[in-house]
Amino acid sequence: GILIKGGAFLERAGAISAVALDKTGTLTIGKPQLTDVIALQPALAPAGMLDDRAELATAPSARWSEAEGEVLHWAAIAEFGSEHPLARPILAEAAALGDVPHADAFEPYPGRGVRAIFQGHEVAVGTVDLMAELGVEPGAAALTHLARLRSAGKTAMLVALDGIALGIVAVADQMRVAAPALIERLRASGVSRIVMLTGDDPRAAEAIAAEAGVREVCAGLLPDDKLAAIRRLQGDGHVVAMAGDGINDALALAAADIGIAMGAAGTDVAIETADIALMTDDLLKIAEAIKLSRATLRTIRQNVAIALLVVAGLLPGVLLGQVHMASGMLIHELSVLVVIANAMRLLRA
Repeated sequence: GILIKGGAFLERAGAISAVALDKTGTLTIGKPQLTDVIALQPALAPAGMLDDRAELATAPSARWSEAEGEVLHWAAIAEFGSEHPLARPILAEAAALGDVPHADAFEPYPGRGVRAIFQGHEVAVGTVDLMAELGVEPGAAALTHLARLRSAGKTAMLVALDGIALGIVAVADQMRVAAPALIERLRASGVSRIVMLTGDDPRAAEAIAAEAGVREVCAGLLPDDKLAAIRRLQGDGHVVAMAGDGINDALALAAADIGIAMGAAGTDVAIETADIALMTDDLLKIAEAIKLSRATLRTIRQNVAIALLVVAGLLPGVLLGQVHMASGMLIHELSVLVVIANAMRLLRA
């Protein structure tokens, strides 16, 4: 379940002293669920839109009110072209209420959100910073809701239509059961720094980090910020591994000394960029890959030492005439068998 893309990467992984971990899809299972939809405005759609049931209708739901359904539907229109894991629960929930139309234009803002154009209307989903850039004023009530949701460990996003904050959607992801064990194994293997790098809100990130046992958290990061964090770790003298699964991790994966992609859940970009791809969702494979690399390097050094010792022992005997061809070949072949047997121990590593 571990694909290492070359001997150089196997060798380099043995020297890893710092590991950076993405949150969504790496420390968490990458299957977030929609938990909250909040309507901020009484009029949620332009005049006539709510009556056009063929295009934009949202069926009554036991879970969401009509106003919340409209917020959800507009959010889904904006997210339709997104590959981010957080878009999936929004699209799935909106599809249960009615058809989600394709936007006429789509623009991603990595680490911050998305913007789309649908029938002449601009709809955006994302962070407060993105909304400020687009000229949207969230308002005090929205900021209060955002703070409450994020303090609960949820990822909360504003939904805006034509410059007006319509509402908020929040999703929550479940931490992988193996995450705490991974952190313990990494520390036990000699990794001195373990850092979470995420574009999520600091409060949501810290909630997951505390649960997993990660002590160092860098949150609210754009892809370039993740790259800078990797560079800082390298500047501190560390050999850095970066583990991630998304398109927002591609720069950091490429810059790290070893990039590790969560293959089963990862995007094609992440898998292509990484030096090591995990072909299952088993998070402990990260620690296993490092352990395998170190065991391989240790075995190589042992085998080289065995070969040199045999040669060093035979050479004086040959020069003194005490070792003849037959006995020399026998000793040499026995040493080869010892080397092979020593290397085969890696099958149990």
